[in-house]
Amino acid sequence: MENQKVKTILKSVVIIAILFVLVFGLRAQAGDIGGVPNQLKANYMDADGLPYFSEMDSYFNLRMTQDYMDHGYFGDTLVNGSGWDMHSYYPSGRDVGSYQPMIAYVTSFLYGIVNMFQEMSITEVAFWTGALISSLAVIPAYIFTRRITNDYGAIAAALIVALGPNYISHTFAGFFDTDMFNVTLPLFFILFFVEAVKSDKLAYRIIFSILSVLSIGLYSLSWSGYMFYPAVMIIVMVVFFVLCFYLNIDVLEPFKNYENKLNWLINQKELFSLGLILVLGLFALLVTVGFNGIFKALIDLTGGFSLLSASRDVWPNVYISVAEMQKPNLLAGGLPGAFLANTSGIINGIGGIVAFFGVLLVLFTFVQRLLRLRSVKVKGDSSKPHKSKRKATSVRKEQDRFRISLKDIGSFGSTDEINKSKRLNVLYLSLFLVWILASAAAVTQGTRFIQVLVVPMGICAGIFVGYAVDYVKANVDDDRTLFLIAIVCSFLIAFPITQIGYAVDNALMIGSIVFVALVVISGVFIYLRKSIRDSDVSIKKALVVVLITLALVSPTVCGAYQTTALTVPGSSDPIWNAMDYVKENTTNDTVIISWWDFGYLFQIASDHPTSFDGGSQSGDRAYWVGKALTTSDFAQSKGILQMLGTTGSNASELLCNYTGSNVTAVDALDKTLGMSRENAKSTLVKDYNLTESQANAVVK
Repeated sequence: MENQKVKTILKSVVIIAILFVLVFGLRAQAGDIGGVPNQLKANYMDADGLPYFSEMDSYFNLRMTQDYMDHGYFGDTLVNGSGWDMHSYYPSGRDVGSYQPMIAYVTSFLYGIVNMFQEMSITEVAFWTGALISSLAVIPAYIFTRRITNDYGAIAAALIVALGPNYISHTFAGFFDTDMFNVTLPLFFILFFVEAVKSDKLAYRIIFSILSVLSIGLYSLSWSGYMFYPAVMIIVMVVFFVLCFYLNIDVLEPFKNYENKLNWLINQKELFSLGLILVLGLFALLVTVGFNGIFKALIDLTGGFSLLSASRDVWPNVYISVAEMQKPNLLAGGLPGAFLANTSGIINGIGGIVAFFGVLLVLFTFVQRLLRLRSVKVKGDSSKPHKSKRKATSVRKEQDRFRISLKDIGSFGSTDEINKSKRLNVLYLSLFLVWILASAAAVTQGTRFIQVLVVPMGICAGIFVGYAVDYVKANVDDDRTLFLIAIVCSFLIAFPITQIGYAVDNALMIGSIVFVALVVISGVFIYLRKSIRDSDVSIKKALVVVLITLALVSPTVCGAYQTTALTVPGSSDPIWNAMDYVKENTTNDTVIISWWDFGYLFQIASDHPTSFDGGSQSGDRAYWVGKALTTSDFAQSKGILQMLGTTGSNASELLCNYTGSNVTAVDALDKTLGMSRENAKSTLVKDYNLTESQANAVVK
């Protein structure tokens, strides 16, 4: 038995290693910048031949990492003990003391490791860090799903989750942002949480609880929205206890069975694990982010549904113009698009229509199984079976635990076994329902949150593959049925290949050849190997179950390939040459005023401050820069640029304080910014009732 356990673990390690190499290889492909013609690629690389980053947030994270490695804190200086970035939001700068530091910690650690063996710049390490860390998502995805179903399902889940379109599009080589942590750490948190709740042994419950808390503690240093997952798991456990109570499932034992309340609590595994995680989790978060950080995370969690309001106060909300913050379509591309994976729609983002219906079937199966279990009665003696039968019973339990066919469900035996199975089903049903619904709610706030939804949906799609594989192995013996399944799966495998488009020459021909080849091979193994009777059954079914697995992951893998094969950097030599000119030919007090999207790049490339950037994209700067760049009144545009380049938002803030209204302040500046100082002061005093000293302060 121990040898079998070791073999199972080793097999899982090998599978995970292969999956990691596959998903990292797809992400690494972006380093070739295949979306740029060969004759132009040199224009999209720096002097060392490294492609420029694909988006602008990467440059802010790189600069913060450089700051941390250079002087031990984020930003250019310390203000009241907090890091302060003087390159941003000129002239005041902005507080970066609350910057999520995990990306800098991990990158600097990898930099130290890599440079023990070969010399590599921090920029080059950062270029590859996102691809490396995000590929680790296959580990918890595989383990979590394998605990529920078989290897086929676990492989499918790992690929769908780790290569989800909205995830890989933010985590390939050259994309250096905190998205790299947004699947791996939350999934470890939920994996360990569930294992803690499931475990019968006290030691395991404590170990898994600590690991769960450690995961969410690290995640709190990685992304400001970390509180979403503790909130989800608390709701999951509330739903779990409510369902157990409603379905008369014994989840809490009577006090009278124990000497004291402490012994009672320790033996209530779900309640004990939940309480332990809450207590340890609160302590861990107090250490990592502090009380104010926890309070802010809770406020951000409850206030998240205002992200897409058109404006906040009088200032425009720029988030509504950001592509990844737009509300997604349910499905993109019509009928053909339903079988493809991309970032254009929700169903596309989780791997296509087949995966979507697979998820629905899995949820239905959990409900159906729960209803069946509710009516199951103990057969005969409820005591443990004889030793000679225990192994067979254990094997049967493992094989039948989550199989679609439930005809033998009453043969579990003892009351404890039936109750344990009921509780396990309620736990997984509660988990996936709450997790999926909460993630779906997040998706209403923008397409970027599809990467949150793909995790539970991808795991459920993997469970569906496991169900389908078990069903075919156990119930499908007819050759015609097997061949029909093989044909359908061959189409589902080949069709996404035909749609890869510009990433592969002759994709339609290649996809067609793949389809024909798979159908022919299936026909040969199913119909023409009649002479090897015993072996024939296993070979043809093995072929079909492999095709089922490939059919579910083909859209996601093909979509990931196309994404990374067509990568184009977000900047090029002309931009960097222009910033080099600014660096070498301007004074230290020069400020760059532009729209927010290139702010981070200009800061690191020119070593000069900007008026606003991706960290301050909404508010008064968006209004004034937008007006300066679009107005036909040259004098007003000049006045706005002079204001932003000298006093920043000071005039707007003073006017708001003096008049008590942002609307009045904006109106006053709109009228006066094109005037001379004397005329502006006169207008402020006459039309807006400011005193002479107040007017002088505004036009200073």
